[in-house]
Amino acid sequence: MNWNDLRILETCARTGSFAKASTELGLNHTSVSRRITALEADLNTKLLHRTPNGIILTKTGESIAVQARDMASAALIIKNTNENSEKLSGRICFETIDARAYSLMPVLKEFSTLYPDIEIDLRLNQGLADLDKGEADVILRATNSPPEDYVGHHITDYSFGVFGAKALIDSYPKGCALHDFPWIVWPFDIMNSWMHSQKLTPKIAMHINTAYGMAQALRAGIGICHTAAISVAHDKDIVCLRKTNESFNLQIWLLAHHSMRNNYRVRVFMKFLRKKLVAERDLLEGRVGPASCPINSPYF
Repeated sequence: MNWNDLRILETCARTGSFAKASTELGLNHTSVSRRITALEADLNTKLLHRTPNGIILTKTGESIAVQARDMASAALIIKNTNENSEKLSGRICFETIDARAYSLMPVLKEFSTLYPDIEIDLRLNQGLADLDKGEADVILRATNSPPEDYVGHHITDYSFGVFGAKALIDSYPKGCALHDFPWIVWPFDIMNSWMHSQKLTPKIAMHINTAYGMAQALRAGIGICHTAAISVAHDKDIVCLRKTNESFNLQIWLLAHHSMRNNYRVRVFMKFLRKKLVAERDLLEGRVGPASCPINSPYF
């Protein structure tokens, strides 16, 4: 029997729904449902009934949920006893994409000042690190489907749009459509899916595989691009031709492997980083910068 499955059952019992439990646990709805089904199979008994208004526990489910709650309370006492005597030192391997790393440098500096004995191992990667293999302790990643054995927080959703350098846009006649401009595109299907959904077949000027490189190519006027608003949030020479939030969604998650749940050093780092990320939601959600005032043109 998996203790994490018991913890999920206890959270479902306490919150009354898979949706609320998934939010509290930092898991997606499907993962919570799947783990409950697995626990029922392990115990060979029905633990709850799914209804349109939430969940209803069986008598067996209620009994096991109470026992799981008692176990969690006992574990918390033991954990807190250990943490109170644990020195905040050692290494944290933190992975994110290049563009986010540059904008997070002041935040990481503040953390290092507060906790000088913690060494940050910063790794830049465009893919999702395999936490099962120990490739990172904590990751900040854009994904709509975090692995079910990862824990963490859904920070918010990225705001996306089509952006270009003002000088490039001004060099084209008024009334140009999006496909009239040269484009910079990603090698990732998820990033190009909006273009395909709009049936755009523009002239491609450049393929590029990093967010920082994309922002630099935009500033240079090489072409326009569908990208996250925060990538160009501080650039006054970039304009937003169209926001695409209504047809494109990508979530931001701060994640760690479930085995790191009781690592005090990692938990302190994630709590600190989450607070800072939540504070910049206006940037992430496109309420400031070029995305806050897209060009109002029927052609765009």
